[in-house]
Amino acid sequence: MSDNKNSESMELVSMENTEAASSEDTSIDEMFAIELSRPTSKQISYIPSFFTTASLPFRNVNKTVFVRKGSNGIILTLTSPKNVPFGKYGRLLLSLLTTHAVISTQKDSPVYLEYATLSDLLKEMQLPKQRGGDIKEQLECFSNATFMFEQSIRELKAAYLFEDMYDKGSAPKGDVTVTTRSTGNIRFTEGVQYMEVDDGNDTRFGRFKIILSAEFARFCQAHAVPIDYSVYKDISSASGKDLYAWLVYRNNGLEKPLFVPRKKLVEQFMPTDENSNRSQESVNYKRLIDELKEIKEKYYPEVKFTISPDGSGITLYKSPTPVLKDDKRYALITANI
Repeated sequence: MSDNKNSESMELVSMENTEAASSEDTSIDEMFAIELSRPTSKQISYIPSFFTTASLPFRNVNKTVFVRKGSNGIILTLTSPKNVPFGKYGRLLLSLLTTHAVISTQKDSPVYLEYATLSDLLKEMQLPKQRGGDIKEQLECFSNATFMFEQSIRELKAAYLFEDMYDKGSAPKGDVTVTTRSTGNIRFTEGVQYMEVDDGNDTRFGRFKIILSAEFARFCQAHAVPIDYSVYKDISSASGKDLYAWLVYRNNGLEKPLFVPRKKLVEQFMPTDENSNRSQESVNYKRLIDELKEIKEKYYPEVKFTISPDGSGITLYKSPTPVLKDDKRYALITANI
């Protein structure tokens, strides 16, 4: 009788151990499942906020001068001795240069970047080696390139604010129309140097030295918007990158809904030639709407906008930024170099 009790007791203990082991196995499996599903690290980078309004050409225009109209009366003029920077790789390189300018501890002075090899530069930009020729091409485009911006803002303001511009006692009463005209001319770099090594069988590029101009660094430090570089890099089209950056910058600062007419949206992001007919504007508008929907679905789900059913334009609403200051989910694009 005693032996049977002991046997039952042992069986009970054995069953309890089995259940405990099973529970442990489950928790271990769950732990590894969590590890496997953990998202990859995200990178934060910067672009000049000005370039969210008017940006580089989408493709190689083979020109030394490029002009683009943006919103708020802004006109961007790019100039380069050989060819202006362009396309999606030009935008990624601009983001890299801007990020280094923003995080530099040196203020009001040039910023120095060095890379032992082209592969090191590509690694920082998270691009495969096959893209080396594209990035080197864009770097050469940025060498000695400048951008000039012009902006005219027209507003109604109280006349007394401008009394100093009138003879004593002659200032008008009420409101006056004030147009503020601003211009600026900024070099991207002061100099770029690299070495080309030909061993008879292969050509290697290295010893890259890039000197960002003091005025470009100062401009970026005062006027840059943080973006999710992981997302920015993954968006395949140049126009999609522009729209994403614009939404990140524009929607975050809105206090009330903003309607953007169809014509203005096309003019800013996918302008048509002067000789193009209205049907081309319709085609471009549809492409932009498709890209906005894709951004909302795949890259920036928090963004808020509505599309007018009559095709007249879109309305933007204040949206949470995907990148917050000191957000621990993000590392600087330059953090791993």
